[in-house]
Amino acid sequence: MELTIKSQGLDLSDSLRAYAERRLRFSLGGFGPQLDGVELRLADVNGPRGGVDKRCAIKVMLRRCGVVFARAAGEDAYSTVDRAAARIRSAVVRALSRRRGRRRQITRG
Repeated sequence: MELTIKSQGLDLSDSLRAYAERRLRFSLGGFGPQLDGVELRLADVNGPRGGVDKRCAIKVMLRRCGVVFARAAGEDAYSTVDRAAARIRSAVVRALSRRRGRRRQITRG
């Protein structure tokens, strides 16, 4: 699984990078053969003003299924990574199950 992590307006520390990698590998590890690549983007929208301003967006490129997106926002970068990783796992499962369902319909018909 090729993983790219980018940040915008946010200091991407080594611990945050390692946490995001570990969390994504945990969420998507079982889908390795079906994934072409994963891109995670972290952003601090409001800068030093604070508030609900950390955003995490994840894009997964699936083999023969297209692209799946998930995002989350919150006050803490770690919790936004958690929520976005959980959402992307659900989205990948949904996309792959749709593909399997289509393949079954084609072979029956």
